[in-house]
Amino acid sequence: MSDQETNTPTSPEVQPQAAQAEDAQSGQPGAATTPERPAAGASQAAPLLMGVKLPIRVLLGRTQLPLREIAQLGNGAIVELDCSPDDPVDIVVNDRVIAHGEVVVVAGNYGVRITKMASRNESAEAAGEASAELISFSQKLR
Repeated sequence: MSDQETNTPTSPEVQPQAAQAEDAQSGQPGAATTPERPAAGASQAAPLLMGVKLPIRVLLGRTQLPLREIAQLGNGAIVELDCSPDDPVDIVVNDRVIAHGEVVVVAGNYGVRITKMASRNESAEAAGEASAELISFSQKLR
């Protein structure tokens, strides 16, 4: 075989791209640059997910009542909680505590001022406690 047969010429389609890349690296004016593309899955999913609405709960306090007392609850009944009005509240999304805050009144409505974001460990612990309470409650009902 001769040297000419072993050296395969670069296809015409590849040569312009290689030349453009060299021109872009050299910083010449008018050099073509190819825009960097983010990962297709992440860039397309993020805007869609940001529009999803999730229910937020604010946990003011807790209490335990016998089923007999719960059955007797009606309009005007008062359920005493295990906290004072100044205690911090938990902000819960999807059964996980995501933050802590304090109750405020804004234009005649209740609101919550976030004072501290919860850590991942704290969120996981709260979810574990909630499921343990549910299991305990279901065992008591048996």
